[in-house]
Amino acid sequence: MKRYRVRAVVGATVSLLSAGSALGQGAQSPRIGIETVYPRHVARGRTTVVNVAIVSPDAVQAAEISPSTGVTISGIKGTGSQTEQAVGWWEISLDVAKDAPLGDRSLVLVMRAGRTAPATISVPTHLPTISDLRIVPPQANQPAVALQLAAADAAGDLGDELYIWFTAGCGGEPLVGAVRGTVSAGVVRAVLPNLRTAAGGIPAAGPCDLQVRVTDSAGIDSNTLKTTVEFRN
Repeated sequence: MKRYRVRAVVGATVSLLSAGSALGQGAQSPRIGIETVYPRHVARGRTTVVNVAIVSPDAVQAAEISPSTGVTISGIKGTGSQTEQAVGWWEISLDVAKDAPLGDRSLVLVMRAGRTAPATISVPTHLPTISDLRIVPPQANQPAVALQLAAADAAGDLGDELYIWFTAGCGGEPLVGAVRGTVSAGVVRAVLPNLRTAAGGIPAAGPCDLQVRVTDSAGIDSNTLKTTVEFRN
């Protein structure tokens, strides 16, 4: 069976990785495989949507979080895959109380065919916050776009460079990857290649629905921002 693929994009270099291999999960596991989970950090006093890709065409019937103190599952949205890759994307909404205990939780999705392996979700002491996402359209004959956003971190550990993680829906299978960004006076800048070209099998020009988040120097995920990018020939 053809597997879902994570596209790891660093600078202008595109490499393709098996997400199942990258996460150390495969056919040997007796549970339903999880391809990717993001973000893995949820903030106190906020609702966070956690995206989960699973190797199953079945619908998610329930989700469980353990320990559950201070964290409530408030929504499940998505569809099982109808393609040969058999990877479904699901959005799990987690309501986190202002006084939720810090530390790791285990998230498990339940389907008719069984349960997924647990994914670790953490409630950290702080999260970086991003806002004001802007996309600068590419110039003629330049198959890339400039990305700019504002970032703040209460712990002051953004660093001078950080990873900007993205998920792009361009009409084919979703792309999940990262580019290096630079930080100056709370402004993060990076360049994305033409994600439609990276996807393959679709025209190089057209829109992509883009989700963006960053991780600080301690590896803590920020909130997620969404926009649409128009790629041109």
